[in-house]
Amino acid sequence: MVTVVSPHLLAVDAEWDDGPDAGVWIADRLGPFGASVGHAVPLGYEAYAVVPVPPDDDYPHVERDSLAVIEVLLDALSPFTGHQPVHFGMWEGWGWWYDTGEDPRTAAGMHVLIAFSADDDRSAQEKDRALAEAREELAADRVERPDVEPLELPARRYYLWTGGLRSVTAFGHEPHDPPSLIWPEDRSWFVGAPIYTHEIAVAGTTVVVDAVVDDPRLNARRATPADVLDIDD
Repeated sequence: MVTVVSPHLLAVDAEWDDGPDAGVWIADRLGPFGASVGHAVPLGYEAYAVVPVPPDDDYPHVERDSLAVIEVLLDALSPFTGHQPVHFGMWEGWGWWYDTGEDPRTAAGMHVLIAFSADDDRSAQEKDRALAEAREELAADRVERPDVEPLELPARRYYLWTGGLRSVTAFGHEPHDPPSLIWPEDRSWFVGAPIYTHEIAVAGTTVVVDAVVDDPRLNARRATPADVLDIDD
């Protein structure tokens, strides 16, 4: 098996994990599958909080920029993290993945359509060129699946990578599809961002959660594992 080397990870000095080992501890500590805080992050931590992902006032119907909120959250967690490795898990179901070894321009999931007005006088050759350029542009944002075993949690699977705290931005070209799982090597805190979520769960020591709740940029609130997150159906 040859692990795919992602240019997105290389750009932030990170790399795919060879398998799920770093995250196998998580499954036994999750609450029942669903929208609860205790399923987004493991049980057994001293304290919990929820951080909202606000809508864009100018574009309320557009998907929310979860990654921007997570970047601020990780800034608040940085003093408790230092330079230790941080683990990230990305859901395998996002539409921008393409299968290992395939051409991203033609792999399953690629659909390109350009609408031309009835009075558009461009030649068929020019229209074909525009379609090819659009396909290249979309292909550049697709990500090849790593040829590794993903971490399997209830009803979800995730590809893991390890890097510094700021490697959370590795796939920042998809700001609405952030990593769902983030935790440092010492497991002193955990961030859970379920797919299609409007709220992000945080678990950690009391001191860590106090820092998150006290950060005026986050508008976070204290929570319990039984609290329910706002997640799109």
